[in-house]
Amino acid sequence: MKSEKNSLLDVKEFFQRKKDSLRLKPASGRVGFARKLARSSLNIAQLPIQIWGKKEFNDMADLSPVERKKQLRKKLREDTFCVILAGGVRFFPEVLEEARQSGLALFLSELPSRKCRESVKEFISSISPDVVKISAGLLRILSLGVLIRGDSGIGKSESVLELISRGHRFVCDDVVQVKKDENGKLIGTAPRLSRNFMEIRGLGIINIKEIFGIRSVLKQSGIDLVIKLRRLKKIQQDKEQDRLGLKFPEDYVILGIKVPQITIPVAPGRNIATLIEVACKVQMLRGKGYHAPQDIVRRLNRVLSLQ
Repeated sequence: MKSEKNSLLDVKEFFQRKKDSLRLKPASGRVGFARKLARSSLNIAQLPIQIWGKKEFNDMADLSPVERKKQLRKKLREDTFCVILAGGVRFFPEVLEEARQSGLALFLSELPSRKCRESVKEFISSISPDVVKISAGLLRILSLGVLIRGDSGIGKSESVLELISRGHRFVCDDVVQVKKDENGKLIGTAPRLSRNFMEIRGLGIINIKEIFGIRSVLKQSGIDLVIKLRRLKKIQQDKEQDRLGLKFPEDYVILGIKVPQITIPVAPGRNIATLIEVACKVQMLRGKGYHAPQDIVRRLNRVLSLQ
């Protein structure tokens, strides 16, 4: 049985474990370092750690000092574990004042807010209990359990719906409960309340089982691949494009287990469902030892060696 001490996480432990990877610097001394959080309440879908970047501060820039204080009090809720100001942003004095009054630890990081969020999610996955909730959809595509994730409004549900119409099997949409089985394999299921249901903008809530039939749904699936949908403009801004595919897949950590992740750029005119299918086939070939980018590089090297 776990001791009460081991079932709790405090801000001091979080800071000690993540200060290097997140490049954290305390902005308010050790205020809030004793704040504790039950590890059993941790989940990726609702981060207890608030991460503010340029967008959040731009939203507050036009507010008067009084309105800004009201906004900050709403943001700095009692259930907030700590706050990270990401991207080296210049923050308002009211932020530090409200954080101190709330007894919240305030950290500064030079990393972009997106990278901070990814790192925090990996940390939570590594220390959370045997079950974690992830904001994503889960399908069985060919022989792979595929977790599809991305920002709100990017088209996850629409892509999932098209894949179901092509014969792939649906597990859940929006929120996935992930656990480890006795062999250490990740298994994803739908929360009981939302099983077989998904939300489509313009159509509302639909029942996949009733529309496509019983063979279109699964109660659970292993997780073999993560597809991350990201707007092309954001990828171009971050200069993250890997045109040849030499660097992917990346790793996405769930409950301490690394799962291959492929990022697909989303832009008008791109058929995301088809790209997801092809990404699955690419991953299956990689599992058999075939890597197309390495193949073309070998061919290029042979041609160059003959010149």
